[in-house]
Amino acid sequence: MSDRGEAVLNIAGLEKSFGANPILRGVDLDVYSGDVVSIIGASGSGKTTLLRCVDLLEEFEGGEIRLDGDPLGYRVSPDGRRTRLSGRQLARQRSRIGMVFQSYNLFPHLTALSNVMLGLTKVQGKPASEARTIAEHWLDRIGLAERRDHHPSALSGGQQQRVAIARALAMDPRLLLLDEVTSALDPELVQEVLVTIRGLAEAGTTMMIVTHEMRFARQVSTRTVFMDQGVVVAEGPPEEVFGNPATERLKTFLANVSH
Repeated sequence: MSDRGEAVLNIAGLEKSFGANPILRGVDLDVYSGDVVSIIGASGSGKTTLLRCVDLLEEFEGGEIRLDGDPLGYRVSPDGRRTRLSGRQLARQRSRIGMVFQSYNLFPHLTALSNVMLGLTKVQGKPASEARTIAEHWLDRIGLAERRDHHPSALSGGQQQRVAIARALAMDPRLLLLDEVTSALDPELVQEVLVTIRGLAEAGTTMMIVTHEMRFARQVSTRTVFMDQGVVVAEGPPEEVFGNPATERLKTFLANVSH
């Protein structure tokens, strides 16, 4: 991937534990502009924790994460000591990364339009008129322009998840993180969200996607990463990862999830 220039995201030697339980054990991963990196693996393999570390929702104990060359989460002094950034500094870094969760996290008392506008006005300080124009653009892009004045309770789960995606994209992030965004949906609603993500991929949005939808990962990814017990066991083009599994562990995982 080095012929694609500098990576948008560099993860090197990332380590994260919860108490005495190591979750990430030295993860190395680069993401380039326009990449759609699908992360697959069994429950407990560290997939969601990896995304949460990138989005600075979790502190990590070892290694580093860089976004466009800038270290995330910490300031490193000349003698090598790391100091956690202040809340304001972390918020500024997080504004360059969009994250969409399993559970939508929409504000129930706000309409779809107001949910998308909120970060633009409160975080980026944009005038309401400009925020509205941006929010309307993204709601239109995901096919929900006609539902913009509806509250979350009047939207299906799939529509709520698409509003959450529009809210993240409206902030113009350098990188979009999606964590099992279809796992809370009824099966008939999954497809509308996957179609939305496929459209973003075709438009060149840089994404890291934790997913259990193997067919989707195979069809949409530019790269697929298989994690097991906190490390990257295999990565490569999806046709290679799925079609020619590099390890027995990956082969076993794919055989199990295909049923």
